[in-house]
Amino acid sequence: MQLGQFDLFCQVARVKSFSKAAKLLHISQPAISAQIHSMEEYYGIKLFERTPHGVILTEAGATLFEYAKQILELHEDLERKLSSIADEKNQRLIIGATATVGSHALACGIWTFKDKYPELQINLEIGSLQEMIAKIYDKTIDLAIIECPVANYKGITKKSVFTDELVAIVPNNEQWAGKTSVTIEELTKSRLILPEEGSELHYILDQALEPLNLKFVNLKPRITISNSNAIKSAVEKGHGVSICLRLTVQKELRHGTLLALPIENIAQSVEYNLVYRDADLSGIAKRFIRFITLPGELEVC
Repeated sequence: MQLGQFDLFCQVARVKSFSKAAKLLHISQPAISAQIHSMEEYYGIKLFERTPHGVILTEAGATLFEYAKQILELHEDLERKLSSIADEKNQRLIIGATATVGSHALACGIWTFKDKYPELQINLEIGSLQEMIAKIYDKTIDLAIIECPVANYKGITKKSVFTDELVAIVPNNEQWAGKTSVTIEELTKSRLILPEEGSELHYILDQALEPLNLKFVNLKPRITISNSNAIKSAVEKGHGVSICLRLTVQKELRHGTLLALPIENIAQSVEYNLVYRDADLSGIAKRFIRFITLPGELEVC
């Protein structure tokens, strides 16, 4: 049985006439009659009864009509889905991110998504919060994930993806062995190394230090370094201590080269937010959003 026969059968059932169906389908009435006869032979039962005003469905014909409509609808849905998949193969997804999440989560996590859509081209752009917001407005990126506090921007949706925590990182040596937490005062007395003012961590710390009525500038680090890997290397070698998001030191904690300590009396929890414009989202961008909001999908480097 072919799809064309189901379509022809449904047309006859709707208009209740072989001749009217023939005109709609631009084929001859004998061809219609032959196809219906072929279907009746195939199923071994009469599908139409002739009346003075045309044809009506038999009980078997009415049953077939309901199933035939579903078969045709499923086929149309299948064609739409396959067409969508074909379109996605030619699509590109441009993801923006601030430094921490871009370097330590997305850089590895996007490969899991890439495995689901191997033909998809993915670009990852890393920059500041303001750069990411500007690129979303300019439509040069599809969406962005950021770790710093996000204000309400007109037309931009903000969705929490996962949470992290601020920790103090210290060398894994005798001086810090056995410590279970640390105060801001202890850190400032221990050659504190931080990123420069204006970094994402600057804004995060400003918010976290509010319970102590302090700001980033009050910490007065001994040295500022713009590169997070350079900060971690300095701490590993015992040159000082630092404050960072736990996500950025997962590898060092696994290898035992650094210790991460909770910081007393500050707001330690930090949200990572997905930001985008609903009106501009492509189908593949929507799939990425569903992917990244599923627990456990985002692999950390």
